[in-house]
Amino acid sequence: MVNTIASWLFLAAIAQAVFLSIALLNPRQPEMRTANRLLSALLLIFSAIIGHAWLGLNHLYRVYPHSALAIVTLGLAVGPLLYLYLHAMLSDQPLGRRAWLHFVPFAVATLGMLPFYLRSADEKLAWMRQWHGWPWYLRLAAVAKLLILLFYLRASVRLVRRVPADSELVGGLRRLMRLWLVSGALSVVAVAMAALDIDSPLSVEMVDGGALIVFVFATAYTAMRLPLGYRPRTLPPAPVAAAKPRYADKQLSTADRDAFLARLQACMEQDQPYRNGELKLEDLAAQVAMTPHELSQLINEHCGANFADYLNRYRVDALKTTLRDPQLAGTSILDLSLIAGFNSKSAMNRTFKKFTGVTPGEYRDQARTPA
Repeated sequence: MVNTIASWLFLAAIAQAVFLSIALLNPRQPEMRTANRLLSALLLIFSAIIGHAWLGLNHLYRVYPHSALAIVTLGLAVGPLLYLYLHAMLSDQPLGRRAWLHFVPFAVATLGMLPFYLRSADEKLAWMRQWHGWPWYLRLAAVAKLLILLFYLRASVRLVRRVPADSELVGGLRRLMRLWLVSGALSVVAVAMAALDIDSPLSVEMVDGGALIVFVFATAYTAMRLPLGYRPRTLPPAPVAAAKPRYADKQLSTADRDAFLARLQACMEQDQPYRNGELKLEDLAAQVAMTPHELSQLINEHCGANFADYLNRYRVDALKTTLRDPQLAGTSILDLSLIAGFNSKSAMNRTFKKFTGVTPGEYRDQARTPA
């Protein structure tokens, strides 16, 4: 009975993971494309691992010989994907090519397993019949995999803690991280049970699959309550040993600062680049003849906002103006928000309420009400 219930839960988790992974490929905001693809890949890996556990739960490994050790290296990609997803979501900085270095252990292990993966089904079936517990090299690999996973889990927790929990989204993300840690701890237990051949009322497949079910359903629940495709406040710089300003290595002079501010303000008011929903820091820097470093320094230190909030401030003001215009009373709020530079209705509603305390619809109604 327990195995039957667990089996159906595994299948539900696989379906949920695949559904979420597909949904994440259509991001609400273009700048979240990288983060969403990373999370989508992570969910697909978990669906594969849960599927493998489902085969073991139903004693089907020998029916499908190619399942032998099929997912043994996938765990090495879990930690990097989780960390890089969070970094891509919380930071304005692109990941860059060095991000691929995080997957070197996974690539090396997969290449090392390639001769086994290329064996025929009969050879793998013969190998499974001779199985008498984990050989020493797989035990060593399991320990290495656990250490790598714990390293990335710790790094991910520290990453999320660096973001001020001043919004429902960040608070929800922190709660989700705690559930992910529970999932990671259960995975550690499952690997230890398998490596040490520990007898237990619960099979290794049930513990391991249960760990990943926690991850999948916790992510699905959070996705329904909070917009995982929306980026919260930009990740602040990492703390340094000596307390110094973020741009202490090259401070703008007073004359340069005033000139740059005047140039930036003129550009924003006259050219209105913020109406481009995909405007990036590098694009705006080129328009005002500044380096991205100089522009980022100027906005963070002298405009009282990060780059995203700086643009959204102008977009909200532009939307407020059109919402008050009687001649545009028949134009939908969504159309007006797209003209103002917002990429989606959900992003517009959250940002507008953040800056004004009311929704765009409420603001328009108030503007129509005589004083």
